[in-house]
Parts: sequence; structure tokens; C-alpha cells
Amino acid sequence: MSVHSAAENGCFTPGELLARHPAVAEVVIVDDQGTPGGHARIVPDREAARTLSRSVALEAANRLGDLAWHEPADVIRVAGLNRGETDFLYREIFVEGAYFRHGITLPPRPVVLDVGANIGMFSLRVGLAAPGARVIAVEPVAELAAAVRLNAELHGLDVTVLPTALGRSRGETPFTFYPNNSVMSGRYADVAQDAEVLRGYLLTGDDAGPGSGDEGSGGDSRSRSLNRLVTDRLAAHPRRVPVATLGDVIRDHNLTRVDLLKIDVEKAEAEVLAGLDEEAWERVERVVVEVHDMEGRLEAVLELLRDRGFHVTHDQDPRLALTPCHNVYARRPRATAGPPPAPVFEGGPTLRRLEGELRELLARELPSAPPPGRWTAVPCLGPAPGATSPATPASPAPAAGAPERVAVLARVWTDLFGADAVRSDADFFDLGGDSLTAVRLLAQVEDELGPDALAPDLLFSDGTFAVLAAALGNGAPAEGAPRP
Repeated sequence: MSVHSAAENGCFTPGELLARHPAVAEVVIVDDQGTPGGHARIVPDREAARTLSRSVALEAANRLGDLAWHEPADVIRVAGLNRGETDFLYREIFVEGAYFRHGITLPPRPVVLDVGANIGMFSLRVGLAAPGARVIAVEPVAELAAAVRLNAELHGLDVTVLPTALGRSRGETPFTFYPNNSVMSGRYADVAQDAEVLRGYLLTGDDAGPGSGDEGSGGDSRSRSLNRLVTDRLAAHPRRVPVATLGDVIRDHNLTRVDLLKIDVEKAEAEVLAGLDEEAWERVERVVVEVHDMEGRLEAVLELLRDRGFHVTHDQDPRLALTPCHNVYARRPRATAGPPPAPVFEGGPTLRRLEGELRELLARELPSAPPPGRWTAVPCLGPAPGATSPATPASPAPAAGAPERVAVLARVWTDLFGADAVRSDADFFDLGGDSLTAVRLLAQVEDELGPDALAPDLLFSDGTFAVLAAALGNGAPAEGAPRP
């Protein structure tokens, strides 16, 4: 009897049918108040869903800490600080190949220095594209260095993490960490200056267009919301971090060659390059460095690399046209040029992709059964966290009070994403939202409900419709709020 005929004849329950998927080791569907179809708790198969299985095991071992699992695409799962940045880094590094342009490529089993590793997205790009790659990831922010380690372990890559800054000499330095916009953290962070750079990026991003800035109807509220978003993204946490030199790193780790040196250190690139002595320079084959062109720095870096014998070029992302940021690409004549190395994703489906495949399976084999409204990957089928009984997990509290405020959010959400997107599990970023969409959402909500009606950070930490609705619904109605 085929799966289809068995299902139609009632031989399979929805849970039994889902368990037939090769990436599913075990599954149970439990009642979840207010969630049509219930809550599917899935134990991923250790081989067919290797990365997903590892991720739930790491989380169960309390390795995730303050990080969260993000899936910026159906092919990859990573630990990150906030969803917006993870999506940005994936798009820049994997989709657009920002560091593999102008002939920059990798030889077999490359040795790579990832300076300014952030959560390790470039280290992952190298490891997934070049089997046997050895990566030294340099990241002074403890929270980000932890993400690099976790992501390398999750994907089984050879990545050594150095929790230090790099400079002209060994020592210690003040450092500014922006938890909500970690890619702009650095030794020379300046909140006012960085705010102008971030604002310039937002106004020339993919989502920019008429009405993105101050002009036109509603320009004042958009400008106010843009400024508020920028301020939120640049909440500064000062600290002190150790400093090493790039030459010391190369010698301490016995690197006889560096096939690619990638540097993205937010205005400290000149100091990092100054830490390379003559002997260390001779071991470097290719360089990609982000340069902040202030006080002639771009031309100085280009001249330095030419003097060291590199072929050099540079470009600027059109979205960074209002910022001083440029990328410089350099390679020695002896270093082969070639197309970007293609990453290979062999860890099995992400949770998002697995959910889609399981929904399709149910729709095809049991069309009369409603699919689960909630999907969770777990290490084993014990009681759900917070469950009131072994079979029934606790449900999120519904938005209390002020339903007219939730109605405002629903109307704005519909304007941005369409009526079909107004559902509890709809995610702001999954729907295509980005920073400028966030500006428009905040502006429209605040136009009707008053300033500070919705915290910008909530969109980037857990931007589902249900969470945002609960935040608004639990607030006091603003004076003059509309009554639908």
C-alpha cells in the first residue's frame, strides 16, 4: 500500500506521517491553546538533519547563552546576536560575495585570517566552500567570539578564535561595543559619526526610495523614526580589550602562508596593517580590507599594498555611497585569480525548510488534516518547557487590553506586507522587512499611537506579529488613538 493510500485510509495519523520524513527521528503533535493544528515537536535525525540536530543538542547543553538561532536562508542555521544583522551579514557575504570579487578566490585547503570576524559568517563562508580550510578568526568582543566558536562547532569547521583586537603593538585599548549594531563596533567608534554613516546606509539601502527620507507626506514622522532607530542601534557599551599584532598572530600559529587576509575592523584597518612586519608580509597572498576613507586613508592603503607588490583595485557598494566605506582587493602576481568559491551546504535542512517540506507532505497525503501552527526542534520528546502537563505546553499569553492598539498594528502590517501576513507567527524579516521597513512601521504606528509606542529593538530581537501585538496590547492607549 502506498503512503498516499495508507494515509487516505486512516492508517497514519498526522504525527506518524511526519515521522516518515527522513530528517525526522521522532515527532509528537501536542495541543497548544490558540494554535490551530497544535504544536509539532520534532527530534531531528542525527544524520539527515545533522546541523539542526547539533543545534538543539548545543542549546540543551546551555551553550547558546544570550545568542539565538537564526536562519537567514533555507540552507543555513547560525547563532547570532540579532536577526537583522545576521540577515545582513548572510546577504553581504554569501549572496553578494563581498569578499570574493576582482579575482579573489581560494586555493585548495586554504589558510585564512578573518580579522573582525563578528559572529563568524565569513569564516563559515570559507569553511563551507573550501574543505580542509584552516581559519584563524580574530574577534575582540566576547559575545561575538562566543558566536564564532559556536558556529564553527555547529558546522564542524576548523576555526581558531582569538578574542583580541589587532594593532601596531601589543597592549590594551578602549573599545566600544554596539550590541544592537555590532558590525559598527570598534576601537575608534564615535556615536555621532557612526550615526551619520548608519543613517546614510539606511537611506541608500535596498528598500530606500521616494519617501524614505524627510521629504513628502509624513516625512517628519519618518525622519523621527529613522533617528530613533539609529539611536537604538547605536546604544554604546564601552569596555577594554587586549591588543596583539598581525605579525605575532602569523608567527604564533606557525602560518607559513596566508592565502587570504580579510580585514573589517571599523576604522582601525591602518593599525592592523601596521602590525605586519617584512617577514609576515611575504607570507600574505591576498588581501581584502574594508577602508574608511577619512583623511586620505583609502589612497594610503592602496599605495601601501602596491608598494608591497600586490595588484590592487577597489570598489564601493552603491548602498554605501553616502558613507566613507570602500572595499580594497589585492593579490600578489603569483596568487591565482578565479571565480568565487561556491559554498556547499551538506548539513541537512534548516528548521524553516523542514517545516515547509512537512507542510507539503501533510497537504499531499492528509489534505483534510490541518497542519500544526507551531514547529519546534527539540533534542528529545520529554515535556515541553513550561508545559502544564507532559502533553500540553504552556501557550503564550494573548495580547491583553487595548485591542484598538493591536488593530493599528494589524492595519500597518497589512499596508506593508498584505492582509495574508496578519497572523501570529508571521515574522517581520521572513516577510521581507529590513531596517527601512522598520522605520516605516514605527513611523506609522507612532503617528497613531504617539511617540515610543513600540520599542525599535523588539523588531530585531523577536519581530513576530504576536510579540509586537502583545507589546502594544499591554500598553496604555495613547490619547486620541483611533477606535476601529
